[in-house]
Amino acid sequence: MVFHAVPACVVTVLAGVPGVVAADAPSSFTNSPATASGRTPSGVTVTVSKTMIGETRVASAEVLPASTWAPADEFLVPADAKMTAGFLDLYEDFADRPGRWSDVATLTFTFSRPVRDPHLHVFGTGGLSRDPGVGRDDYWPAIDLVGGTPARPAFSAAAGFPGYRVTADSIEPEEVRPVESTTCGVVYTCGTAKVNGTVTAFTIRLSARGVRYGRGGPGPQLWAAFKLTLAEDDSDAPASYGAASHAITDSFLGASVTADHPDAVSLTPRVVSADEDDAVTGSPAKITVQGQAGTLSVPVRAGSPAYVTGWIDADHDGRFDTDERATAKVAKDATSVELRWSLPKTLRTGPTWMRLRLAAQATALPAGWADSGEVEDHRIQLVRAAEGTS
Repeated sequence: MVFHAVPACVVTVLAGVPGVVAADAPSSFTNSPATASGRTPSGVTVTVSKTMIGETRVASAEVLPASTWAPADEFLVPADAKMTAGFLDLYEDFADRPGRWSDVATLTFTFSRPVRDPHLHVFGTGGLSRDPGVGRDDYWPAIDLVGGTPARPAFSAAAGFPGYRVTADSIEPEEVRPVESTTCGVVYTCGTAKVNGTVTAFTIRLSARGVRYGRGGPGPQLWAAFKLTLAEDDSDAPASYGAASHAITDSFLGASVTADHPDAVSLTPRVVSADEDDAVTGSPAKITVQGQAGTLSVPVRAGSPAYVTGWIDADHDGRFDTDERATAKVAKDATSVELRWSLPKTLRTGPTWMRLRLAAQATALPAGWADSGEVEDHRIQLVRAAEGTS
């Protein structure tokens, strides 16, 4: 089989059970004073380890559940990121030093797969004294990016953060000052920061700076709320073939991959109207069949071991069937992989569709979420060797 194809498609996501492709894996979180743990729709899991600094303690650890009815938020990209799951902590008893910064806690976010450019959504992080009726202190927050694996990433501002500046390694107030009332941008910080890089973990440090009014109030408090979304790649074949979505990780088809649907999140797999990617290129898109067996060399970039699975709709019925599937294992650092199909003797020639999926584990499913890799769909022509050229 000789393959020629026009460019295909790209994707963006959150997670489920590692390595499993599922039709619908809901996002969820658990939270305790020491650890928060969550699963994104795509199957990537994230564990957040909390380390208190000094006398800080976690007075409250709550879950922010996934909510499909959550309103869009002007401080977030995607604007509907509130619909995903997350966690909310209340930190108390950190060092109270009005006019000076105090370190509160460090949080390490660890992922079940390497993920590219995760988005950290910050919700109303800031605080005030425990009993403002007696006296008052405001606590302006700072979020420093202090580490990462395999390398320290960098912040960039994706949306929001009024009254705060975002640098490569911090989110901090432009000015710490007395205020009459508090809201997003005044004491509290709200926005989305892109964590640039491909990481399996990153660490942030929370700090607070107090502003005292008169004699102040008893008990320092800092609320901190976070959600995460991941870059996603989606299919673009007709609806009858099903929707396939992947969390973008460190392995993909071709030389590069870009995120689909950057402005909206979804708890279910979805498609794009058209996609352009470079795993297989050329024109016209054609597969020349010789006998029953055929091969296709697929270029890849494999940062981790993976599998490439391909389907050809050989019977033109608008579905990808089990007997139309081929799978090959991909070694770490591989640059190509060969797929081999066994096609029916009574093969119908003409236009049809092919789907390629790269993921950390092999899957028999052409549709659904994957916690890694990329999906590409290609409109192809099936041509018998006697009818066309290779």
